[in-house]
Amino acid sequence: MLTIIARIVFWVCLGVFLYILFGHGLLLVLLKAFFSRPVKRKPITPDVCFIIPAYNEERNIGAKLENTLALDYPKDKLKIVVVSDESTDQTDEIVKQASKKEGRIILLRQRSRQGRTIAINTAAERYKAKVYAISDANVMLDKHALRELAANFADPQVGAVTARFIALQSKGNPTEKGIGGYWNYEQWLRYLESQIGSVSFISGSFNAVAGNLLTPVPADITHDHYVPADLTEKGFRSVYEPRAVVYEYPADTPLEETKIRARNFLMGMNFLRELPRILNIWRHPWFFLNLLFRKILRWFCPLFLIISLIAAVFLIPEPAPLTLLGLTGIGATMTALMLVFKSPPGWLSTAGFFGLAQIGLFWGIIQFVFGKRITHWEPPR
Repeated sequence: MLTIIARIVFWVCLGVFLYILFGHGLLLVLLKAFFSRPVKRKPITPDVCFIIPAYNEERNIGAKLENTLALDYPKDKLKIVVVSDESTDQTDEIVKQASKKEGRIILLRQRSRQGRTIAINTAAERYKAKVYAISDANVMLDKHALRELAANFADPQVGAVTARFIALQSKGNPTEKGIGGYWNYEQWLRYLESQIGSVSFISGSFNAVAGNLLTPVPADITHDHYVPADLTEKGFRSVYEPRAVVYEYPADTPLEETKIRARNFLMGMNFLRELPRILNIWRHPWFFLNLLFRKILRWFCPLFLIISLIAAVFLIPEPAPLTLLGLTGIGATMTALMLVFKSPPGWLSTAGFFGLAQIGLFWGIIQFVFGKRITHWEPPR
């Protein structure tokens, strides 16, 4: 009896785990072949309010402003608003000095720490625009990135656009190769989602939202999660634009990567709490199912893996459980190498980074179970 139960648990959990990682992507490929909905892009340049939320970004904000000013976009249609979340370093002073040289740069300072979401809400409420572009202070954009995003708003069904992420390499960080492979796969899935209808979430690094559709977001939820669901409920699409490129360095250390995943999980639980209020899942079943497998269940992947591994122990020496245990051992070894600042070779680096992500998500689950909650997003340091 124990063997039968273990076999059922093993195959169910492993099946869900593999479907989340690979099977859903194959379904998206199939759906794209029959239900493709290309975006009707045209070269347009609407008025843009470019919002940069910033908390203690003195090492990045100067370069970020230079990068934004260098974008290939009409000067009279681009306003740059830096929202300082009560920064305690030289962030505000750097922005003030830049605004003296360039009048398009505006500094807003929040009088108390309220987080990234409220920073974006504040800027959008204060300055009206046809399009709000939102970008983190620690990322750099390709010269044509804003134009490429804006072109999608020529399609009246498009309410938001998210950019393509490219990981930069810096000395000594063993996660660089792994995160590159991981994000290439993620963005391929995002491309497929977009071709069918709408992406399930947008990238916080760089995205744009139609001005008449951006509504205030609760402080403990990120725009990344909220906007696509909100726009779907309103009848609009959120799409992926691979020609709009954003460059970003990975976190400084492998441990910081795990902390980011844990924070992502905790913020994701806030979104999940509000999802029934944001989206009528019965009116939008495909968006919900896609969100379920692309995001929600992925947050719980560590649990499916752990349960299947426990069940596998009771099924030794059957081939499938032994294979899973062996592959997990390889992945754990690659992750351990990353944690001691060694970069695994080739594709194994992606396996190592995946392991880091699972550790981070599992830590987030543990924190959530023991009552930890995040009221606003803290930028990685």
